[in-house]
Amino acid sequence: MNSQRALLVALLALLIAACTGILLRFGLVMGMPAWAQNYTAIRHAHSHLMYFGWATLALMALIWRFLPTLTERTLPRAVAWQMGASAMLALLSFPAFWANGYGLTTIGPATLPLGSMAAGLNGLVWLFFAALYYRATWRLPVRPLPIQLWDWALILLLLAFGGALGLVGVVITGASHPLWQQLSLHLFLDLFGVGWFNLALLGVLWAWLGASHPRWLPTQSLALLLAPTFLLGTAPSLIPTDLFWIAALANAGVACLLGWHLIAFWQRRQYFSALGRFALMILGVHIATAFVILWPGLWQWSAGTQLRIFFLHNFLLGWVSSALLALILAAARQWSKRLFFIITWLWIGGVATMLLALLSVGLVQFLPIRAVDGLWLAAWSSVSVAMAAGLGLLILGRLASIE
Repeated sequence: MNSQRALLVALLALLIAACTGILLRFGLVMGMPAWAQNYTAIRHAHSHLMYFGWATLALMALIWRFLPTLTERTLPRAVAWQMGASAMLALLSFPAFWANGYGLTTIGPATLPLGSMAAGLNGLVWLFFAALYYRATWRLPVRPLPIQLWDWALILLLLAFGGALGLVGVVITGASHPLWQQLSLHLFLDLFGVGWFNLALLGVLWAWLGASHPRWLPTQSLALLLAPTFLLGTAPSLIPTDLFWIAALANAGVACLLGWHLIAFWQRRQYFSALGRFALMILGVHIATAFVILWPGLWQWSAGTQLRIFFLHNFLLGWVSSALLALILAAARQWSKRLFFIITWLWIGGVATMLLALLSVGLVQFLPIRAVDGLWLAAWSSVSVAMAAGLGLLILGRLASIE
């Protein structure tokens, strides 16, 4: 599978996940339909398809697209097999999680942890990707900024995979202590997101900008500070205060280093479309939240609210997904400016409205609104996001057929 086809599959995954998001959002206010009663499992199917099928597959395809220009080497032949396996297993994770999430599912005489197995199988192709990447970049005399960022992104990806293996172990062994399940889950999902997604996306953006990037920007220091931040995703009752402050201060350090990248990007904003500049602004919001959580007691208090949902969507939908969509559809600006304009503002309008709605639900006790009003607004805004994803898939498919 070449990078163009992989990006088509990634956009298909985004569309499926966005439509599932519509189901979940309206399900919160109207009730889930009879054929989709397990809300938690469907939420896992939605989030893992976003992680595996959309963001990860898109990042891998873009890395393979830009890597030969940085190394002046041809890609390993096995890349096509790796991308095909990544696409297939990412899509299969959706039905695997739909049934019972990380729980056990009975199939005939067997009872299997299908969600955990799907995560583990996807992890195996990440190992394959990492092996091919290091083969393609082995002994480079100079490692440009994007490659340095991808090096560390893959290290954090492999560390996060250890959390996925831990989840499989928790299910198989029946370990009852919630600490191990929480640590494994957040090592996997949180470090996977803030580690792999952040560093890989920064690398892709700098590769796309080409020679216009600065001589030096933080890479290794950013990765090392990112490593302990997964602890912030765990339940406050399970984490000692000292560990919280280690993670929170590391998170503030990450924000400073991400801000360094953001300033450098903003100085080159003329190269970015409106969608790309929107992604950069949301990155600024993400950076600001890292300092807000340093307020004493705020972390513990926020665990009892819906603010985590806002933080998650601000990062994954507002920053990561907006930037990826802008990169993938960059060629569409020349092919159909009108359609690109429609996609851009459907996406920006939907995502911005959803983030404001989710923030209002998280802060409902301080605002003169009802939580249900924020949930209705989030539900309707998810329709706009799905429409933008569908049009993006349509326009990329059209471009692929022309080429």
